[in-house]
Amino acid sequence: MNLRRKTVLTMTVTPIIMILLMYVGAQFILLDNYAALEKQRAEVNVKRGLSALSNVLADLDGIVGDWAAWDDTYTFIQDANDDYIESNLFDDIFVNLRLDIMIFINSAGDIVYGKAFNLTTMNETPVSQDLLNLLSANDFLWSHTDTESSLTGIVPLPEAPLLIASQPILTSQGEGPIQGALIMGRYLDSEEIDTLTETVYLPLTVTPFDESETQINFQELYSSSFFGAVPIFTRPLNTDFMAGYAVINDVYGNSAFVLRVDTSQDFYKQGLNSVVFFVLALTSSSIILGILTVLLVERGVLSRIEHLVIDVKNMGKSKNLSERLSWSSKDELSLLAETIDGMMEERVNTIGELAAMIGHDLRNPLTGISSAAYYLKRKYGSSMDEKGREMLEVIEKDVNYSNKIVSDLLEYSRPIKLDLQQVNPKSAVTEALVHVDFPENVQLIDLTKSTPAIKIDADKLKRVFINIIKNAIDAMTDGGKLTITSEKTNGNIKITFVDTGMGISEENLKKLFGPLFTTKAKGMGLGLAICKRIVEAHGGRISVESVVGKGTAFTITIPIEPKLEEN
Repeated sequence: MNLRRKTVLTMTVTPIIMILLMYVGAQFILLDNYAALEKQRAEVNVKRGLSALSNVLADLDGIVGDWAAWDDTYTFIQDANDDYIESNLFDDIFVNLRLDIMIFINSAGDIVYGKAFNLTTMNETPVSQDLLNLLSANDFLWSHTDTESSLTGIVPLPEAPLLIASQPILTSQGEGPIQGALIMGRYLDSEEIDTLTETVYLPLTVTPFDESETQINFQELYSSSFFGAVPIFTRPLNTDFMAGYAVINDVYGNSAFVLRVDTSQDFYKQGLNSVVFFVLALTSSSIILGILTVLLVERGVLSRIEHLVIDVKNMGKSKNLSERLSWSSKDELSLLAETIDGMMEERVNTIGELAAMIGHDLRNPLTGISSAAYYLKRKYGSSMDEKGREMLEVIEKDVNYSNKIVSDLLEYSRPIKLDLQQVNPKSAVTEALVHVDFPENVQLIDLTKSTPAIKIDADKLKRVFINIIKNAIDAMTDGGKLTITSEKTNGNIKITFVDTGMGISEENLKKLFGPLFTTKAKGMGLGLAICKRIVEAHGGRISVESVVGKGTAFTITIPIEPKLEEN
């Protein structure tokens, strides 16, 4: 386990355990009381729903009373005159009174008139056959023994529960003899339930008792005497709502429906918030102290140590000898960074001095060898045999190659200074192509553009281009095609060299820009490393993609407006 994990773990686990213990204790003490309070509220709201339903039945009973105790109705039930129907039983009456069914039954049990109206489609519909069957099966719904008799309740029908009111038909003075009964009904459908919901401002649902989600619970509760004649059952649905249920008997006294009322658990949520606040208040000092300590240690020590480690690793992986840590703050970690920078500076200076000394010591004898070879060639070249002249050419070639190695070593070990001038991509590539001899079996396709103008050190980038072009030619031993393109993108210019050579393996791609790495029989492997430094000195980057057997693509990306490195 690293230092950060040990520190953070130690400084967070202890307050977390304390908070959890206090939170659990507060739940057992306080939240149970809030849950009991919400249960009481849910029961009260269920009673509000029952009361609203009762008011609907009472309203329906009042409407029936007005129509049943009326001389016109009293006459109509006896003679079934058409004037009564045309004057009183038109469609708007059903709409205004919100009635779905109106049935007139005489004292013999015969239906004198019956009409059903669909309040949704606003059309007359047939009277429910199931209701007619109930009326013909027995006289419970329409038989009244005295003038004060009335019947209200819910009749379970397959299509929907029906709220009905039934009263005896009397004269306008409320006197008999009773000539029959008037039944009015209103379906307890989704629209009626929505109306009830708006009345009590609570979400209501009514479901058949034998299909209720709490049927088993209600059967157990109904057998007890705790809830009396109206069993009420509550249970939380989630942290936001508690459901309350009540059994509703139908007009025959059977358990037929379940009324459900959902109550928001505002008190419980407030109690839960109070518990959380209580726990946080008791432990705030330790939490704040722990957080501040962790933040201070993290920002002041741990993150800076990690940053230093990453910088040192990156500097170790980097091939740029001029790269430094450059920490600006003044503390122990900054002193450590300065010490590392000093060591790197000393190493780079030592390498530079060593390279300069080696270059100086090697160039003196190389100059002598070159001069001697030149003298021998001028003095005795005409009299030498072919083998002698060949040896002199080998000497000259190897001297030039040795001078190149010395130059590369010196250039790699010292900072790159740029001499910027404004050129265009086309001319920069053309200048490099002039210095390269193309074999007959290698085809050149130069598609570079003359725009946009860029500020670069033309001589140094020419060396980069020449190096990449020569490497491409060397990779196409059996011939091929080299395509050079340029493209402006996002404030940069991209110059791409694509060859159809043998390609580079994935393992060698990772080492390609490192110093002293080469796949050629001769050379120190500084060419691409120097190219990378030159491109990066312009604020750009060089990348390579390759597929073995198909070819390689080198891409040089340089800002149009130079973003130069300090070194």
